[in-house]
Amino acid sequence: MKTKAFISILVLLLLGAVGQFHANAQTGEQSARGTYQFSFDDGYTKYVEFDARGPGDGSAVGQMFLSDEAPYFVKDVDGEGQREESYKGFYIKAQFDSLVVNKNQAVMAGTVSDSSVSSLVGQKVLLTVEDNGDNSREPDKLTWGLYKPLERSWTPSDAERKEDEGVGLRWWATDSERKDDVGYAMPRDEAINTSSFPVSSYSFVESDRVAGDILIQP
Repeated sequence: MKTKAFISILVLLLLGAVGQFHANAQTGEQSARGTYQFSFDDGYTKYVEFDARGPGDGSAVGQMFLSDEAPYFVKDVDGEGQREESYKGFYIKAQFDSLVVNKNQAVMAGTVSDSSVSSLVGQKVLLTVEDNGDNSREPDKLTWGLYKPLERSWTPSDAERKEDEGVGLRWWATDSERKDDVGYAMPRDEAINTSSFPVSSYSFVESDRVAGDILIQP
């Protein structure tokens, strides 16, 4: 019964996503949405539901829900000694603020707004997906990551110079041996966002127990 109920809900979600997909195609918006469920040999189910849209300039609005039935452990090493908390699975809800679409792949970034694990609230989340059409040849793909915000309270400078002229300067770094290298600004932006990692660097989930569909509008 549980499996049949999930399939029925999944079909309804996908029908709604398809209708919205065509609407976005007419307005020129970029979007990425879908539902995705999978499990490994341990039998614990992981489920992701997401919807993000933007005008194509990198900004976006949308949300994500993720649940995982697998045990989750949190280690607190900032206090006196180590303390470990365990949870029988967890969920997070995140609000997206950016979206980058590259052909059939998309990266979404946002902030965790709610979770069954309180320490995850406020962390940054990256969701990367790949739309492989009707999934007849190759299934759609997905991966995600959670990151603690980096709070740097100091500015790097040359300790041997009272006034380091290089502090605050920015430059563009590229590979001189590659004409197609677009490069990136230095010092690099340390905030976790859609530009933190190249899309090609992500490793997608590998599982034979997959259900769902992902739709990307470039």
